[in-house]
Parts: sequence; C-alpha cells; structure tokens
Amino acid sequence: MRTLLVTAFVLLACGVAGGCADRSSRPSGADATPSIPGGPDPIVLRVSRDGGVMTATRYPDLDSTLWRSSARLPALDRIIAFGAEDGYLAAVDTSGAPVRIDIRLGTVTTSRTDDVAVASSADGGAIYALTTDGEITRYTPSGGDWRFTPKLPAHALYAQADGSLIVAGAKGDRAVVWRVRPPGQDVTDSLSFDIGGNEATLRKSLGATAGAVGDRVFFGGNEEVIAVRTRDLAKALEVDIGDPITAIAATPSGDRLFVAIENEALLRVVDRFEEGVKGKITLPGVPRALRMDPLGRVLLARGADDSVYVISLGSDAVIGVVRSEWRGDLPLVLPDGAIATTRGEDVVFAHPSTLADMRTVEGGARQFWYTLRWNGFRPRAAGLDQPVQFRTSAPRDSVDYADSAAARDVVRDVGRDTLRRDTATTASAFTVSFAAVLEEKQARQLASRIRVDGETPRITTSDRAGKTLYRVVLGPYPTRADAERVGKSSGQSYWIFEGAP
Repeated sequence: MRTLLVTAFVLLACGVAGGCADRSSRPSGADATPSIPGGPDPIVLRVSRDGGVMTATRYPDLDSTLWRSSARLPALDRIIAFGAEDGYLAAVDTSGAPVRIDIRLGTVTTSRTDDVAVASSADGGAIYALTTDGEITRYTPSGGDWRFTPKLPAHALYAQADGSLIVAGAKGDRAVVWRVRPPGQDVTDSLSFDIGGNEATLRKSLGATAGAVGDRVFFGGNEEVIAVRTRDLAKALEVDIGDPITAIAATPSGDRLFVAIENEALLRVVDRFEEGVKGKITLPGVPRALRMDPLGRVLLARGADDSVYVISLGSDAVIGVVRSEWRGDLPLVLPDGAIATTRGEDVVFAHPSTLADMRTVEGGARQFWYTLRWNGFRPRAAGLDQPVQFRTSAPRDSVDYADSAAARDVVRDVGRDTLRRDTATTASAFTVSFAAVLEEKQARQLASRIRVDGETPRITTSDRAGKTLYRVVLGPYPTRADAERVGKSSGQSYWIFEGAP
C-alpha cells in the first residue's frame, strides 16, 4: 500500500517580470560573466552559524560592509519573511524561537515565552507561531498581543498581507483550511476536502511545513495537487498526478508547479492555467527536496548524499550536478544566477550555465547566508521621512464617521489589522495608530471624531503595493504607558507601535 505523503507548500506570487524564467539575466555564452537583473540593490546578509553580528554587503562586492546589526543574533535555522517597506526580517533560530531583525535600526528581538512548532510571517514584522500546546499566537514589534486556541488542532500557518491568518489542520481523512482575522477570535472562512489517508499521517505532514502565502496555497495530497485561493478559500485547482507526491515547488509567479514523485527520478510539470500535467523533467536521481530561485531562472533539487541537481526553467532540462550540503540557507541562487554551494568550510560559487567554479569565499560555510533585493541601505533625503500633513477638520460634505457602515468596514478590514506599525525611527518613542485606510476622506472623517488632551490625530501617508495608505495617528509619546493612556482615552480601537510615524 502506498504511503500517503501530504505536504502544504506556499507559493508567493511576486509578479517577477519574465514569468517562469528571466532569460535576460543569463549569460550569452558558456564563459560569459553572469549579469544581475535591474531593480533594487542586490544584498547579501551573513551571520555566523553560531550567532553573532549580522552584516550586509552589496553583491557581488562581499568585502565592503554596508551595515552591521547593533545587537547579536542567535544561531539561525531559516528566514521566513522580509518586509521591504519596514525593513523587518523574520527568522527562526535553531531552538525554534521566532526572531525579528529590524534592519533599519539594527535591533534584534527573540521571543522565548513559548515552545514554537511552526512560524509564519507575511511582512517580517508580525510573526505568527503555533506553540507546542496547540495555541496560535502573534508576536509584533511591540510584543505578543494576540492568542487564539482553535477548536480543531492546527498544523500549519500561512500569514497574509492583509493581516489575516490562514490555518491548516486535519480531521479524519480530510484536510481543513480556515481563516481568522486578529484580533478577532472567529473563523471567517473555511474549506475542507478529502485527500485520503488517516489523521495521524495528515498531522505529521501538515505540521512539517510553514511559510508565507501569496494568492494561493497548493496542497500535495496523495496523488493530487490542490490549489486553494487565499482570497475566499475556494478550491481553484485540482490535478490528478497519478502517483504519491513528496514535494512541490513553483515559479515565483505560481504559473507552473514542479512536482516530485515518490521513488521516481523525475519531476512532473503542472501548468496552473491549463490545469494539468504538461511535461516531465528527467533527473539523475530521486529528488528529496526542491528549492526555487527567487527570480525563477533555475530550480535546485536535493539528490542522494550531497548531490544537487540544477534544472534550467527556460528549457526544463537538467544543467548538471553540483556538490553541496543541503541546509536551511545553502545551496543558494545568488542575484546573478550563480549558485552558492558548500565545500568543506568554504562557500564556492558555481557558474549559472557551466556550473564551473567562479569564486571561493574562505570560511563562508561557517556563516548563514540570505539574499534580498532592497534599496533601504541607500542614503535617504531628509524630506522623505517628513509626514504629509492634512487639515484635520472634517469637510462640509463629510458624513458622521460613526454612522458610516462603509467606513466602519474599511477601518475594521483594511485598517487596524492590515498595517500594524510604521518604520521605527527611534527606540524611545511610541505612536498610537487608529487606522490605515485607502481613502483620504475616510481618514479625515475618523480623525475629526477623535480628540485627546485637546489634540486631534494627524494623517500620514505611505505606499504599499502601489497603493497609498492614509494613517490616522497620535504621538509619538515618550513611554508606552503614555501612548496606552491616549489610546484608551480616545474611545476608539487603536494600535501602538514603537517609533515615530
């Protein structure tokens, strides 16, 4: 009898130009120097595997340090999310504790109040964790502020950009997926589907994975690939693979899925739009795990021993095999397509097309590696951090905010639970945030209804995913107690974050 292997995999739709493969970033010849695609600065973060000060360099110059953390990090196991807007990096250390690094300030926060089994984050700031007691908690830059005990045991978490949380569990032979919206305690959406097997197998498989979620979650259950839309938790895809599934990876856009099969030296290629298997890639051996290039140029497959199969996603063919220990950080596809591999205590870069040795970083294997694209280390003009000011009196054509059902819906669904904090510019200030909404008029209406100690909130703006958010804030205040007093005195729901707006 075949063993049921069920794994939940998160596919983050990044909107990377070029779809599944960015051919423009590939060398024109076998010996050509790899090039780095345009866009934000290519950054390499490194820290000792035993813990210590994290450093940042601009790739490919690994010798000139751009930044150092002001605090020491614990030994890291894996990175779970990075938020470019606020500069938060969320990770899990080797003991399983959630870790947040504020790259702008260089501060490090580690929560050890709970024994954590699974962790997830969408923006690096708010980290959701499933404790070993079966409770779900949220850790934010201002501390743990929300706890939830699900009626059905949870085994995987998927944080959403809108502030909600998708949870996956198992009941009998059915997978169950549901959504909660902190700080609420109610389940707002749910879906269950039959994938065979038994509850013990499902619990073990679902509990082994965690990560961020884009617009869909893909489940590999028994012999089927099932997609669930994160927007409404409706089933969006169901493809019969025909054999037990052991691993799934996807292009950054989520258009194609690469499915590893139990005891078979190949990958099945699933086209999300054509809703079926549209190809196969023969491998040198049976793949044990998959790792996608963030830019969708190559796919790495873990083989037997220390072999790693490098697969071109432009041609759906194996480029070759490199040798490397398979860790939470390495092997790693670098911004120019080179592949960072371990060789003893060193890290060796393999050419993206020939896999020939390009460069050796002595002692590099003793470090934890992570890459990101970010312009946050560039010098900032002083005016960029000045909040935009609006008049706070309500316009004559405005309506009573308290009587506006649409406005209340926006504040509840988009505001308080969507954006929990602004970039902290000082460690000794605390700001009260009442909402973050998509329309200036609604922000003005809410601000006009609040008055504490003779002060009316002001409105600041920021850009998020191409949209302008209007934030209603008071402060900053010198202590959290002062901010709490103001928030309670307002009679409104509020959020406190550390730093000035």
